[in-house]
Formats: sequence, structure tokens, C-alpha cells
Amino acid sequence: MSTTSSTAVVQRGTERRTNYVLLGLLVPVIIVLLAPSLVVLPMSVSENPVLSWPPQGFTLRWYGKLIANPGWLDSAKNSLEVAFAATGLSLVVGIPAGLTFGSIHWRGKQLALAFVVAPLVIPTIILAIGMYEVYARLGLVDLWGLAVGHAVIGTPFVVVTTMLAVRQIDPVLLLAARSLGAPPFSVFIHVTLPTVALGVLSGAVFAFVASWDEVVIANFLTTPTFKTIPVLMWDQLTEGSDPTVAAMASTLFIVTVSITLVLAFISKSRR
Repeated sequence: MSTTSSTAVVQRGTERRTNYVLLGLLVPVIIVLLAPSLVVLPMSVSENPVLSWPPQGFTLRWYGKLIANPGWLDSAKNSLEVAFAATGLSLVVGIPAGLTFGSIHWRGKQLALAFVVAPLVIPTIILAIGMYEVYARLGLVDLWGLAVGHAVIGTPFVVVTTMLAVRQIDPVLLLAARSLGAPPFSVFIHVTLPTVALGVLSGAVFAFVASWDEVVIANFLTTPTFKTIPVLMWDQLTEGSDPTVAAMASTLFIVTVSITLVLAFISKSRR
């Protein structure tokens, strides 16, 4: 065996051992991150009439109670309407901003980007109090008030993912399209948008999930007649410990994980 071949074998072996070590370190991290969510799943099928651990027996009674309760169904409808509206607003604002940040360079760009992503850093309770004071004066409550509030925290996701997608565009493609006589608008429609579509989709999913399970802002901007799922869950937990809350939490967890897996599958297929 030549020296080159021996070196290649040693390198592959070293890389394989390194990968095993990294995977071994990743497993406990995943367990720590998912454990609090996974604990809720068995609690939702426990026969115990109150939330408790460890679960006792097996029953789907709490899921049946969840479906039969019009309050939970109304809150689910409200959450979906708010999440879709917030995602739409985030896309309308975030896509142009992301394209601008990703394709144009100007002085003060980093400062402007810092202001755009600030809602992800500022404590949510501060945003909620400010929104409550402003939106109450404007009469923005319930659906559209909460949708605008959630769009504030969802737009940065769209901006960042779109910006990163734009930076992956090969400038040669744009130059080739222009050299062949394509007008700027056609280049944007047929070259730029298809390239950044996955980034936009990722941002939309993050914005949707951020609105779907947000509770702090929702507590300030909802009324007794318009509650989202997280707000109703919070109310139920403060009033008692009905396992129906665990059933709803499990449903939210499954929906969120499913959306994430679909996004990962689409991302992998496009590659």
C-alpha cells in the first residue's frame, strides 16, 4: 500500500472517530432540549384526573374532552387565524427588507439590521407592554391587533432567512440573464425569487410557529371573548390542573414538529 493510500485511510478513520464523538456529544444535548416537551406526551394519556408524574394507566379521554370543548376549538381557530395573518404581514414586510439587506451594501447597513432583528433580543414582556399602550389607543385588539404584534416578532425571521438566501445567489446567473436581454423585473421573477424561495419559506414557518405558541403578547392583546390556545392554556393552568391542558400541549408539540420535519424534507429535496 502506497504512502498516499495509507494517509487517506488514516484520515478517514480519524474523521469517522471524530464524527462518532460529535454524535455522542449531540445525543445528550437533544435529550435535554426535548425532555421537557416529551414529558407532556405521557401526561396527556394518563388516567389521573390531575396533572401528575409519573402517569398512571392509559386513556384518550382528555383528547376527547379537548375536541368536545367549544372553548378549545374556538381558541384553536383564533390561533390559526392570527398565525396566518401574522405570517402574511411578516412576509409582506420581511421579503423586501431581506432582499435589500442581502443584495445592497450601504453605510450603516449593520446598524439597520440590528434594529430589524431587535425584537428577537428585546424581552417579550417589554414589547407586550409597549404594544398594549399603543394598540389600545388605536383600537387594535383581538385578531388584527395580535396579528400585528406577532408580525413584529416574526418579521426578523423572514428578513434573516431571505437575506441569507440572497447571499447564496451566484452573481454569474444574474449577469448571464441580463446579458441575454432579460429586463430587471424578469431577472427578479425567474432567477432571484426561485433561488430565495426556500429561505422565504423557512422564514414563513418560523414566523408562523412564533405566533402559534406565543403567550406573553397574546395575554396583553386579547380579550375574554377572543383567546388563543396559549392564553387559554395559561388560564387553565392558573385555575386548575386538568390534563386536557397536557392534551393540547401535546397536540401543539406534534403540529410544530410535523411542520419542522416537512420544512427539513423540502429543504433536503431541493438540494
